[in-house]
Parts: sequence; C-alpha cells; structure tokens
Amino acid sequence: MTRIIKLQVADQVSTLNRITSAFVRLQYNIDTLHVTHSERPGISNMEIQVDIQDEISLHILLKKLKQQINVLTVECYDLVDNEA
Repeated sequence: MTRIIKLQVADQVSTLNRITSAFVRLQYNIDTLHVTHSERPGISNMEIQVDIQDEISLHILLKKLKQQINVLTVECYDLVDNEA
C-alpha cells in the first residue's frame, strides 16, 4: 500500500541523510520526496511517498524516524486510489 509520511524536521545539513538512511537500513525505496521551507524559521516540511505493505514494517519505520534527533513531528497517511 502506498503511504505518505509527512515530517517536520530541523533545517540542517545532515537531516536529509539521516532520514533517507532509515529507509535504506530497512530496505525501502522512496517513491517521491518533497521538501519545502516551513513558515517557522529553521524548520522544513518533508513529504515522502513509499510503498509499504506490512503494518509491522511501517510501525518500525515510523519508530525509527521519530527517534531521529532532527525530526520534530511524524504523520503517516494511506494514499487512497480514487480510480474505480
């Protein structure tokens, strides 16, 4: 199932590397990655689209992301396919 993971992160040099490393360690491919500046100085919004079928694996990934020192918030949504 395609998931959208939204993060608020500290806008620092190593942040993107730390986030993508969590995906690499768990062997998940990032389908899309979009990063924008937040209205708050020093904070960036990150949106990652990834295909993860297993709920347990998703839980592990979200836990790893929340443990990252530069990550402020983590939200996850299922991408609903509207084509019927």
